[in-house]
Amino acid sequence: MLCTAFLFTMAITSFAQDERREEKAQAERHEERRRIADEHYRAHFGRDHHFAIRHVQVVEGRPHFAYGGYNFEIAQPWPAGWSYNDDVYVEDVDGAYYITNLRHPGVRVMVNVIP
Repeated sequence: MLCTAFLFTMAITSFAQDERREEKAQAERHEERRRIADEHYRAHFGRDHHFAIRHVQVVEGRPHFAYGGYNFEIAQPWPAGWSYNDDVYVEDVDGAYYITNLRHPGVRVMVNVIP
């Protein structure tokens, strides 16, 4: 019984440490976020500037893509029915960036600008 309690305690401790590591990694990713300069945003982003992502690179378990001179991290799950070949556009909504799919305009996916 004592052995089982010890193993259970060790498992909980390990789980808590993993959670703290993930929280720290998320905080670091949050600090790395960048903003797109307003004039560059108007010239290359928004509803009038759509593109197909096509190529996604997975970095540390997170999908990334590049467009318009910026690198983006896809911060939310990819919606069912979306394809990387669909035309999307990046929009700024209350200070956060999202991609919107032209074929599925009611759904947005948060993206982070990364260095």
